Amino acid sequence: MVDLERSGWSGKEGGSDESGAFERLTIRVGESLPEVAAEIITRAEQVPAVMEAISRAPAVALDLETTGLNPRRDRARLISLATGTGAWVIDLATVDPHAILPHLGAGCPVPLLMHNGKFDLGFLMQMGFEPGEVADTMLLSQLLHAGQPAPKGTHALAGVAKRWLGVELSKELQKSRWDGALSREQLEYAARDAVVLIPLYEKLMAAAAEAGLEQAAEIEHRALPAITWMSLAGVPLDREAWGALAVAAAERMAVLEEEMNALAPTPPGLDLGVPWQWGNPQIVKRVFGELGIELSSTEDEVLAALEHPLAELVRKHRKEGKLLSTYGESWPESYADGRIYPDWQQLGAEATGRMSCRGPNVQQMPRQDGYRQCVRAPEGRLLVTADYSQIELRIAAKIAGEQRMLQAYQAGEDLHKLTASVLLGKPLDQVSKADRQIAKSANFGLLYGMGAPGYQTYAWTNYGVKLAPEQAQHYRALFLMQLYPGLQAWHNRVRQEHAPEVRTLSGRRRVLSPAEPDTKRLNTPVQGTGADGLKRALALLWERRDECPGAVPILACHDEIVVECDADRAEEARDWVWCAMMDGMKDLVAPVPVEVEPCVGPRWEK
Repeated sequence: MVDLERSGWSGKEGGSDESGAFERLTIRVGESLPEVAAEIITRAEQVPAVMEAISRAPAVALDLETTGLNPRRDRARLISLATGTGAWVIDLATVDPHAILPHLGAGCPVPLLMHNGKFDLGFLMQMGFEPGEVADTMLLSQLLHAGQPAPKGTHALAGVAKRWLGVELSKELQKSRWDGALSREQLEYAARDAVVLIPLYEKLMAAAAEAGLEQAAEIEHRALPAITWMSLAGVPLDREAWGALAVAAAERMAVLEEEMNALAPTPPGLDLGVPWQWGNPQIVKRVFGELGIELSSTEDEVLAALEHPLAELVRKHRKEGKLLSTYGESWPESYADGRIYPDWQQLGAEATGRMSCRGPNVQQMPRQDGYRQCVRAPEGRLLVTADYSQIELRIAAKIAGEQRMLQAYQAGEDLHKLTASVLLGKPLDQVSKADRQIAKSANFGLLYGMGAPGYQTYAWTNYGVKLAPEQAQHYRALFLMQLYPGLQAWHNRVRQEHAPEVRTLSGRRRVLSPAEPDTKRLNTPVQGTGADGLKRALALLWERRDECPGAVPILACHDEIVVECDADRAEEARDWVWCAMMDGMKDLVAPVPVEVEPCVGPRWEK
């Protein structure tokens, strides 16, 4: 329902709007919601009245219409603002946004409500906006929905409004052109997307409070500006070095193929120039069959269990092939001006609360073979890489109440040495580096209740530790029965309860179906608490940004944050990151102490 009062406003900068010019719309977003008057703001002298009205509101909603999706390339055309009693659509073609943004930022006394706030903040922060308190109805929807099936569009504004308000929002104009003359329908669309956020936020926050998710919501909202900040900063990448890695991987594949061909039977099509196709699982299975080895499958764990030298060569060949196909020349798809710009998804792993990343996925960048070292600071800058030491083990120690782990951490002992000492029957001072690898395989492999066969495979594929079946069984029994019985008691308790939901130490919730394996009931509270602490650390970096001018986070990988800074402020940035990471995590896992290990250098070294 729209009433229009015509005025002399032109939505097209320097021209006229053939569809008419408007100064006021009456917006109704649903039959059960009251009408709201929306004023069209096209002149600078109208802005003070808008800011005065906003200053008296308990909350302000914001929505942008933009000329494209890339905040570094495109621009915002309309800012739509709404309170519970009024709305304003501000045309940035004729109104300077810098007359508006300071009133909505860090000095604003009320929260700024958005949906998919990272998108809107990306454009606003490119214009110099510094957000204060923010809230995001998309993040709230994801928090409330975590663990439940989410068909496409579940958390889009139309989907959330339909579910929580019973309102049908048409999104047909979302992809219309916003860089020229604007129609009445476009203005109505822009106003409505801001107006709906006020009642939607009230519903979602009430549901979050009822579900005990207030602290989790606060973590997500505080982290939002920091994650947007990180997204805009991008990641410096040595593109030439990256290309050289692809060439090296291809060369290693060729050498491996020669070695595999030397061990394999002669292929039937060799006289026609057709060698064995080692990338084809069926061909690999056939080759082993001709060697007298029948395989149930060619999965990595099956090949890892074989004693034949060809099996290890096939595994290495696959690894190189994956590196080449996944991390080849085309991987840095968003590369521009010496940097890549990953799209960080704040609740990409919605069920656990972890972030994810795409376009490209820098979180999955291989640690080996020099890939991470291609992340290189530009001239005059350095990188501070800081990670939490053994954070999942520390969190699990608290959740499980495992006394020996708690005592070891509180005494500052090396948990990997302690585990190796007991499993191998060695004094602590005789534990070697290789022994610590065995301990790591047990600490991380058995933490969530893995069985002996799974542990045997995990130890070999992740740590290069080859265990006989009886060894794996023996180490598992020692680990859970003698060394850390509190973990075994925790596993048993979770299996017996088989709870329909689990929580992190901050109260973040994951809903689980009865069919879900209990490993998710074990690892979600641990990994989710780690995500909570990391996001709190990012939020503190944003909130304390004035303490280290010029420094900015560029990467966040589960237990690790990478910051780029001026070279002459590297030690200052090191302390800044260390403090934020400690303060973000320590009260969540107390009385278990937290350790953060930072290092400074020109490249991403860890």
